[in-house]
Amino acid sequence: MDIDVRIATGNAKSADGGIPDGAVLRRYANAILTDEVDLEAARRACIHAIGESATIQAATIVAVFDGINRVADATGIRLDPSTSNGIGAGITEELGMQELAAARS
Repeated sequence: MDIDVRIATGNAKSADGGIPDGAVLRRYANAILTDEVDLEAARRACIHAIGESATIQAATIVAVFDGINRVADATGIRLDPSTSNGIGAGITEELGMQELAAARS
């Protein structure tokens, strides 16, 4: 699964999203959030491209945004239609959470 990184890359036509080292940062974010990219290799590539301090900052930003999403989910903020009609509906049903207010949102 490729994480949707349109927020970071906008509608850019290039793999780097029009930002310096964007492709490396995108790979690192995907590695943090999924098991489909080798995290250690992505981290090394990121450190090589932008340095250790900036790599730590990138990891922090990914963690903060992931945390914000978890808080939003826990409070019942409505999902966008593509999520709620897709994987979100399946997870809600599989966990038997249809009766919870957040699930109905």
